[in-house]
Amino acid sequence: MIQPSEAVVHLSINRDDIPLAVGTGVFYKKDNKSYIITAWHNLTGRHSETLESLSNNLSIPNKVIVTFSHLISQGDFNGNSRHSIHIPLEENGKPIYFIHPQGWPKVDVVAIPIDLTKEYSTVGKLIDGKKIEFSMKLKSENNLGLKTDIVHIQDLEFRYKDIEDYTDYLYASEDIFIIGYPKGITDYTGQPIWKRATVASSPHLGWEGQKQFLVDCASKQGMSGAPAFFYNLKGSIQLGGTQLMMNSPITVFHGIYVGRIGGTSEFEAQIGRVWKRKVIDEIIDNEQVDYPHDELLLCEKDIMKVIEENWPSDKNKYAEDMLKEDSMLSKIYMNEIMKNINGRANYKDVESYILGYANNIIENQL
Repeated sequence: MIQPSEAVVHLSINRDDIPLAVGTGVFYKKDNKSYIITAWHNLTGRHSETLESLSNNLSIPNKVIVTFSHLISQGDFNGNSRHSIHIPLEENGKPIYFIHPQGWPKVDVVAIPIDLTKEYSTVGKLIDGKKIEFSMKLKSENNLGLKTDIVHIQDLEFRYKDIEDYTDYLYASEDIFIIGYPKGITDYTGQPIWKRATVASSPHLGWEGQKQFLVDCASKQGMSGAPAFFYNLKGSIQLGGTQLMMNSPITVFHGIYVGRIGGTSEFEAQIGRVWKRKVIDEIIDNEQVDYPHDELLLCEKDIMKVIEENWPSDKNKYAEDMLKEDSMLSKIYMNEIMKNINGRANYKDVESYILGYANNIIENQL
């Protein structure tokens, strides 16, 4: 029996051959095309809200090593083996992955397009320990009938009537699972770890006005990018007022876990975010490529130009209102500027530029 964990991939995020971090991803397909879905911050090495580097030495990832479950079949034989492929994160100076068109607030999810019949590079070891480089396809068949393939999360999903988004039937207090690699933990088989999570906020209302919800889960680093889903081995599921009993396990994919939130380490270890599944389809449909890493952050001059262009004609009155303590106007204007620059700056830096500009107007009576 193939389980959802077969669609989960281990990600080693590297700068050349230097490992920077570990993450999780999942094979996903849409319109007969395949993707690896993971967290944006995994591939960029930047915090999704502050855009600050996550690496102690400020290194930017340029390669990801994807370790996955490779299905192998020949005649009556069916098995699997864990293999790794190396995927460069840029081609011709541009990132290879797609991002969400909404730059602010940042949707911390990306889609890496993959070609199942493409030759991907990998590295193996000989008996004497020497490394050997070769290439492999994710899906293939030779003249002896030996076939290889991968598992997409959709290959295992439960289907009932014309329901498109099962998250409409997910409620706070329900349990789901998150499968990934906390602290990179695995064994010789490469299998991921199943973590139980409780839905901690309303998926229908979203969180902070976004297509996300919170979960209560003792997760760790390495889980970012992991799939979150409902799973019942006995084939039972509740859809609103309907209780269904099927004759096989039920898997329902709900979204991508991207990490913890909170103000203290104790709280951060328990509450995390899940971006809903629909943002993945929006990313794939738009096919918007991310900014090159050296162009992602806007300079102060470019940000100031946007601030000046969007400042109302009644400069002094607006500046006075902006500088009032706990000014709601300041928060609204901040969000407008962040949207205009597509989230390409640290929020606190932009706030200081705005307040500095307002002070300058008052002091010089511009």
